[in-house]
Amino acid sequence: MQIRTQIMIPFILAAVAACGQAEISSRSVTPAMSFATASAKMDAQAVALTELSQRIVVQTTLKGAGIGAAVGCGIAVVSAGNAHNCIAAAATGAVGGAVIGNIAGKREVARRIELISPSAVVRTLRKTNDQMAMVASSLPARLARQDEVLAQLELHRATGAIDAIAYREGRAAITAERQAMADALIQTQSHADQATANLLAARAEGQTGLDWHIGATRKLAHEASSARSAISLL
Repeated sequence: MQIRTQIMIPFILAAVAACGQAEISSRSVTPAMSFATASAKMDAQAVALTELSQRIVVQTTLKGAGIGAAVGCGIAVVSAGNAHNCIAAAATGAVGGAVIGNIAGKREVARRIELISPSAVVRTLRKTNDQMAMVASSLPARLARQDEVLAQLELHRATGAIDAIAYREGRAAITAERQAMADALIQTQSHADQATANLLAARAEGQTGLDWHIGATRKLAHEASSARSAISLL
């Protein structure tokens, strides 16, 4: 997902300065420029967040994603595609001389197959959690700056420093930016929810050791939803 925001506030406030109102210009251009700089930084953080959370979905998708070792296969790594053959061979004693002929043995072999790679998911989850923390911590200050610029727009319209078109464009720019922020968090929540479902499916198939991962993806979804709830789309 690509997040595109057009920050038009500096242009609008530059137009105000061109009107010759030096006092207003000196108060507003600097905040606007810092606003635009912070916006670009935040947008990069949001893009990184959605990309990382999408990676978790890919890493927890069962189809074609799983690798692992099975009892009777020694330390051989088997893919999701040939895991069935490995299980069948182990069950008939064809691999490593193992003889696992009963149902319990077959279940144990199947249980030991990694449908997903927990270590890979852990690494990506940690990166995603760090990115989520940065976005969440930056969000209140960014919203406050947007509110400040909105207040400036209201003042400039009231004093005639900008016309109605510039005012509408300024509000539209901030609205679009907030929508992009909200979309990034909605996508992150959706990815985290999907990853949770994938992990639950892997656990239902017999993979163990996924409780921490499931808790972490649920927590990520909650944090993304909480951050999204703080954004008013005007």
